[in-house]
Amino acid sequence: MFAFFTKHQRKRLEAAKRLHRTVMTQSRQPDFYINYKIPDTLESRFEILALHGGLLVNRLCQPDMGAQGQRLAQTFFDVMFRDLDLSLREMGVGDLAIPRRIKKLMSSFKGRTFAYDEAMKSGEGEVKHALIRNIYGKVPAPYTEELEMMVAYMQECARTLAQQGLSELWQGKVHFPDLPETLDIKEIEGQIGHGIKKAA
Repeated sequence: MFAFFTKHQRKRLEAAKRLHRTVMTQSRQPDFYINYKIPDTLESRFEILALHGGLLVNRLCQPDMGAQGQRLAQTFFDVMFRDLDLSLREMGVGDLAIPRRIKKLMSSFKGRTFAYDEAMKSGEGEVKHALIRNIYGKVPAPYTEELEMMVAYMQECARTLAQQGLSELWQGKVHFPDLPETLDIKEIEGQIGHGIKKAA
């Protein structure tokens, strides 16, 4: 697929691969599935990947990134879906089914990327609605606190990416913020109760 790339294209490909590895690592953070109550399913894992990958693509397609940013975004997209194709094959999905599955995932990713971009422009309320539609709508119980923290995390991701220029991303370097810690009410109440007893 990438055998006949020029030197410049190969450099862009290597950058895209490094960006993809970072996006994958961030998307696999256990906190998403433990502290944020997101189901640990293949569907949810794709949603978290689409969230981070979509935010990166949106950043690369901003006017200040120019044509080079758009080309890098396209190469990142190609690398990501090449990896998803291989993953489906390793899972035993048949050759005839893979093109259909990949086409559906591509359509979903593009839809999420556009929706998150529009939501970020419209404010916190729209970000929350986008997360409910794509991630928390699949959760059996409404986790209000976790949803609020995901909104804050997503907004911080966008702010962090906005500070990264094309030269840095062209080297395959992309940074995501740390996940904010969730508030464990039961643990805090237990600590307060223990402190009251000790004081008494």
